[in-house]
Amino acid sequence: MNIPDYSCVFCPSTEDESLEHLFIHFSFSRACWAKIDLLVGDDDPFATLEHLKHQLRVPFFMDIIILMSWCIWMQRNDLIFKGIQPSNDACLRHFKKEFGLVILRAKTRHKTLMSIWLETHV
Repeated sequence: MNIPDYSCVFCPSTEDESLEHLFIHFSFSRACWAKIDLLVGDDDPFATLEHLKHQLRVPFFMDIIILMSWCIWMQRNDLIFKGIQPSNDACLRHFKKEFGLVILRAKTRHKTLMSIWLETHV
């Protein structure tokens, strides 16, 4: 498979689409994180992960981080494969729906806290 262009599909500039750019530094991604009350900076991915963990302060922090990353990725794919323009609100709706499904599969001791977190932050 020949991929002739590595440019970010979201950006009008020629910024390369790296994981760091797509999930952390890109303005669309930052707005998606902000929709769930999380702030990301200009740090490297590992420092960003640590900052998100400290902001969340819940035992299921990684579920939240992975799920929001997935929702951002799906917005990207919808643009590429379906021509659907990305939207922070659509990303948030997708996150909320999917997090509800995560709660259903969660350990009993975490379900209440997860539901409270979802109601408080989304």
